[in-house]
Amino acid sequence: MNEFMDLTHRVVSLSDRELQILTLVAEGKTNKQIGAHLYLSAATIHSHLAKVFRKLDANDRAHAVAKAFRAGVLQ
Repeated sequence: MNEFMDLTHRVVSLSDRELQILTLVAEGKTNKQIGAHLYLSAATIHSHLAKVFRKLDANDRAHAVAKAFRAGVLQ
């Protein structure tokens, strides 16, 4: 499988909530701000982001956002 198809497969595996959180991360929001917006705790956001990083094989928030942009999920 080529790199782009692998990345696309990884992004598609994200849940709706994970995509929602990743979109807010791309807007520059902190875990606390995202939590307040979604009525969740910052710890819950942290947990969701850990899953996003694992699914996308990303090292940090910026890396995850970059991969989602490359896959065409974020604009």
